[in-house]
Amino acid sequence: MGTAILLAVLAAGALAIELSSMTFYLIAVAAAFAAGSVVAWAGGSTGWALVTVALGAAGGLPIAHMVRARLSRATPESRQLAEPDAGRIVRVESVSPEGLRVAYRDTSWQARLIDEYQDTAVSPGDLLAIVGREGNDLLLAPIPTRAAAGKP
Repeated sequence: MGTAILLAVLAAGALAIELSSMTFYLIAVAAAFAAGSVVAWAGGSTGWALVTVALGAAGGLPIAHMVRARLSRATPESRQLAEPDAGRIVRVESVSPEGLRVAYRDTSWQARLIDEYQDTAVSPGDLLAIVGREGNDLLLAPIPTRAAAGKP
């Protein structure tokens, strides 16, 4: 019964640490400890309980890794929440060596083209799309056209 209690305490400890770190790996470890604790509580030997912990961790850690990788991928919805201005259209007011001034949200903003479009010619009156922000500066790119996007 001592092994069951020890493994249950380790499971609770791993789960408590996981709740503060949110890595998902300790959930797999906590589940393995809990499974070992159940085996020990049901009358299994310490050896079987430890084998259960080892097998549970070996099977659970790759699953935790896949879940973590899937949840960390950006989705269009998460990108929109992170950058609510992305995709909005601005009108170029002026072009200077320091960058662009654009009209957006009824005010004038400092802006610049993103690196891959630095050599693109821009004139006052041109329309550009916001792709992000860097501090208070808007990051811009040419507006994608239907032909460039491969749409009819």
